Amino acid sequence: MFHGYKWLLGLVLVVLAAGLLLFFRFNRHDIKSLEGFLASYDRYDKALLALAVSQTEDGEGQAGAALDELKAKAAFRLSSLIKNDAGLMSQAREVAELAGQELESLKAYRRAVRSKNVGADELAIGHGVVREKRKAAYACFRELAGKGMGR
Repeated sequence: MFHGYKWLLGLVLVVLAAGLLLFFRFNRHDIKSLEGFLASYDRYDKALLALAVSQTEDGEGQAGAALDELKAKAAFRLSSLIKNDAGLMSQAREVAELAGQELESLKAYRRAVRSKNVGADELAIGHGVVREKRKAAYACFRELAGKGMGR
């Protein structure tokens, strides 16, 4: 009779170990997804700044590539092991969407300046508004990520 309990205890230990391994795997995936998004956001932010101060056309291509990467990284899926998982995923997509709008508004402004368009001032104001929305959305993402990671 005691021998049967050893088998049951062994089975319970194996199931517990498998559960812990699964937990750590999901948690590691979640952290890598968040870190990947943060890194791509930094690359986008630097590329956009470079484009804003540059007069060359190659900056648009670099900013576009950084935006594409940001959008791809924003499509991450988190397990429910992270607090605010749904909010983080939604906020990352919002940041990427606003980043796309910001890049388009900056391109429109640059075209207007090059063609000496009278509407350049309005485009500059619109770009500033979108930029501030993107930065606010990113700050919200960072706050959610800090709470979700127990910081």
